[in-house]
Amino acid sequence: MAAESSSATCRESKKTKQASPIPLLTEDSPPLPDLPPEIIAAVLSRLPVKSLLRLRCVCKSWRSLVSNPKFAKTHLSLASVNTDYSNHRLILSSSYPRTDVKSCSLYSILNDKSDSAVELDCPLKRPNLGVKIWGGCDGLVCIGNKREVCIWNPSTGKYKGLPDFEMAYICYSWFGFGYDEGIDDYKVVGFFFDDRTGGFEPEVKVYTLRSDSWRRIQGSTHLVPRGASATFVNRALHWIHWTGYGAPSHIIVSLDLVKETYGEVSTPEYRRGYFHHFSMGVLNGCLCMLCDYYDDCFDVWVMKEYGIRDSWTKLVAIPYVSHPLNHPHDSSELCILENGEVLEDIGSPYSAPLCLLEDGEVLLDVATRLVRYNPKDGTFSYPMIHNCSPSFTAYPYTESLVSPDFDADSGVQWQHQY
Repeated sequence: MAAESSSATCRESKKTKQASPIPLLTEDSPPLPDLPPEIIAAVLSRLPVKSLLRLRCVCKSWRSLVSNPKFAKTHLSLASVNTDYSNHRLILSSSYPRTDVKSCSLYSILNDKSDSAVELDCPLKRPNLGVKIWGGCDGLVCIGNKREVCIWNPSTGKYKGLPDFEMAYICYSWFGFGYDEGIDDYKVVGFFFDDRTGGFEPEVKVYTLRSDSWRRIQGSTHLVPRGASATFVNRALHWIHWTGYGAPSHIIVSLDLVKETYGEVSTPEYRRGYFHHFSMGVLNGCLCMLCDYYDDCFDVWVMKEYGIRDSWTKLVAIPYVSHPLNHPHDSSELCILENGEVLEDIGSPYSAPLCLLEDGEVLLDVATRLVRYNPKDGTFSYPMIHNCSPSFTAYPYTESLVSPDFDADSGVQWQHQY
């Protein structure tokens, strides 16, 4: 018995000894070598925004680095080329049954097939006032409600409220948002319509972030669709303008933010004289369109060389079955996917693709639900978003440190190049 007890004690002693943590550093340990600042910057620039915000409290030099606008640009350039979408999220905006502005991870949606939405501290969230997303770039998003407009970074929570429009009377207004590389500044284009004048042309003004002021510019010879969000790509804002039945039935109106001049971009060579529904977006830095013909499918097109009509390339045709049904509230058409699921057609129910995967799969927002289509086998899947309103609009953005408040960050400098 004594031998067994001694053996058991020995085994327990070994277990205890193995379980004991081995200290990595002691008071007598030599100090760790100092890493060169450029190495620190290179490592930190590859971390998520959430981690960087926490690391600001490590020391003053790290706080200065993370807060530096140059570092923010470096971090953004690395995040933008990340093909696994680990630095990308979706804003989920809804106004029914209540106003909600949440976000979820695009990486989790694509890889885990689900994610739980988290509440965003939206600066314009007001009771009984929906939040409209007018556009975004570089991790900044232009949002508005019926009373206010602001530029917001949902990753850091920083925002900049826009000043008064300096208009005596506004019946209706809508906006576009983008980046002017010529002056390294962000711009909001506002269209202000006064129906009392009896005219059809809205007054157009441009707000620049650095000046924090509005100024008037020339209006477009083409009517920019009232209330439509703009798509920013290749330094220009874009809207689809309906010209009437015939060929072409639509044109793309552009506004170059550097020159502040209007132009036209040709649409794809579609199969018929006109298409019924359309959406426009950006895929891998290229202008893209989703065209719905109301026959057997809707097509996703990408303009691979900006401004060159022949460069429009059809990426995928996504099948559906259109079937007219009467809705209890209106007479809009419903769309029935091949699996039998009914999707209500609310204006244009299909978003432009939210992202395109390397294997050719496409993720879209279809009638307030995410739909993933695999063109190789023609199958649909439906990623789940928990803790979210049943009715939402999804908008993709890249997590970034870019600040909408130049005044607050203008004095921050980092002493080393990286």
